[in-house]
Amino acid sequence: MADANSKELNVKEMAYNELRELSSVVELTPELKNDFLNILIMRNEAVNNAKSYEEKSAIYERFGKKLLSGLSEEQSKKLSENKELYNKLTNLKYKMQ
Repeated sequence: MADANSKELNVKEMAYNELRELSSVVELTPELKNDFLNILIMRNEAVNNAKSYEEKSAIYERFGKKLLSGLSEEQSKKLSENKELYNKLTNLKYKMQ
């Protein structure tokens, strides 16, 4: 049971860290922060449960699109200018480096 709890904590901790990074680049409302936090947690849980690299990569792509669709054009432009963070949030191979 402790292992499941530590996994859940890690999933949330990762999501908080990613949200913090995103917030440092793009100004987000409290509501949007909450929505993105939930998306990041769901993505991290789904990736943890995925069996193959291909499945994990598809999850990253799907959730990356969800994140991007929540941003305004201006926010999206700011994020895409920060290539490292953009790739880290939307592309599994960058996350694994």
